[in-house]
Amino acid sequence: MSFQTLGILVIAVLGAIWIFAGLKVSKKVKGTDDYLVGGRNVGVALGSATILATWVTGNTILAAPESGYTYGVLGVLGYAVGGGLAVIAFAPLAARLKEILPGGRTVGDFFRLRFDGKNYWLFLVMLLIWDLGWLLTQAMAAGIILESIFGIPFQVGVIATVLIVLAYVTIGGMISVLSTDFMQTLLIMILVFVFPALVYWMAGPRVVYDGMLTRMPETLQLDNPAGLLFLCVIPLVYIGEVFMDNTFWQRAFALRKSVMKKTFTYAGIGWIFVPIATGTLAFVAVGTGLELPGGPSSVAPEVVAEHAGTLGSVLFLALLWAALASTMAALLNGVAGIFMNDIYNNVINKRATDKQVLWSGRVATVVLAAITIATALARPTTLLSLLIWLGVINAAYIIPIVSGAFFKRTNPTGVFVSVITGVLAGLTFYGGGALDLLFFKIPLFDFPEWASGDLQGAVVSFTISALGVLISTKLFPRPYDFRKMRDWKPASAIKTGA
Repeated sequence: MSFQTLGILVIAVLGAIWIFAGLKVSKKVKGTDDYLVGGRNVGVALGSATILATWVTGNTILAAPESGYTYGVLGVLGYAVGGGLAVIAFAPLAARLKEILPGGRTVGDFFRLRFDGKNYWLFLVMLLIWDLGWLLTQAMAAGIILESIFGIPFQVGVIATVLIVLAYVTIGGMISVLSTDFMQTLLIMILVFVFPALVYWMAGPRVVYDGMLTRMPETLQLDNPAGLLFLCVIPLVYIGEVFMDNTFWQRAFALRKSVMKKTFTYAGIGWIFVPIATGTLAFVAVGTGLELPGGPSSVAPEVVAEHAGTLGSVLFLALLWAALASTMAALLNGVAGIFMNDIYNNVINKRATDKQVLWSGRVATVVLAAITIATALARPTTLLSLLIWLGVINAAYIIPIVSGAFFKRTNPTGVFVSVITGVLAGLTFYGGGALDLLFFKIPLFDFPEWASGDLQGAVVSFTISALGVLISTKLFPRPYDFRKMRDWKPASAIKTGA
């Protein structure tokens, strides 16, 4: 059996398992609430599993090693601790959301009810950009790993992965996602501890350490300026992602209120160990002087191809593919939920029946999958660079979300202006004086090298947005009655008597 055939076989077997499990439980979908929030009665075990499966992404497996290769030990620590703290930080916000918005289905419900129309539509645009970017990273990761290790064309890997996930998400929504997440989390947690140990055993720990000292000693330094900057900034990027990501809001609405904080805390702590394990694969590449023809994003698959052999390659593919499938499924369901709940049911067809809302969500899922494939095939940037670019958008929304959820005097106009200003300024600093729109740049200013860069962009975005929201609220407070949220129910739920 050829290596390429082996890779295709692994995908076919895992894909068949995910599709079978997803379709089997899809019969439980009786309405929009089941499709979007899984019935609102998820407990600690399943809740922690689905959060872990969603948050252990293709980036965790591929961009964590890229951060270790780029920033050394501090890069791995920053990536791991930043992402774990972000999930833990979401716990009190999730509990607050369950209290003030018990009938909520998506993050869009919060913005529409808490602020005003201009903030609502601005957020939906920003969220769509973020979700498409995040889906892009997952699809690109699938193509990279299959091409680097098994020689399967990048385009084939992207298309196959997206279509398999689409098959079970379209039918069962959140219920299908929850059922497959539990299996995928078990597979991820087993392999993530077995696989790196296998790679180090094959490469030789002493060889790796001595090679790092000789070739790139800065990767071991804890006072590396670039690494320290990454360590400080990456938690900001991650907190923004979690707070803005509709998949986390859906899980907050799906969990039982009594297990909310415990579930997110357990998931955050558990997640920290995954990027630590996968991120250290970068040290094997550095220590052995491994060339990376695919660029920094290919660190992990190149290490696997060089040191892990056939067994390691299969284990790595299973690990990555479980992470990709779980995250992509959650994102497809999350974005479809935004369309069916916030656009179709609240704008296009306010009198829609529950069946019509479900149908619109399934159509949106298919369209989104097609857009993901088309965008990923262009391979616009590396995974870590795209993650930080998206972080510029996320960082601008941290304070508006926290302020809007916990304080009743937040000024909506201040939020709107602050977010736009923060994002535009952040993308300009990210681009070194040019407004970086990912696929092209618009030159604006000449910044000194020390004052601009990808990491600085998120800091600028957060700072401007935070100051704008706080100052506008202090000077022009706008009281809000949270009873509007507590008493609200989705239109389709009212029609069906839910």
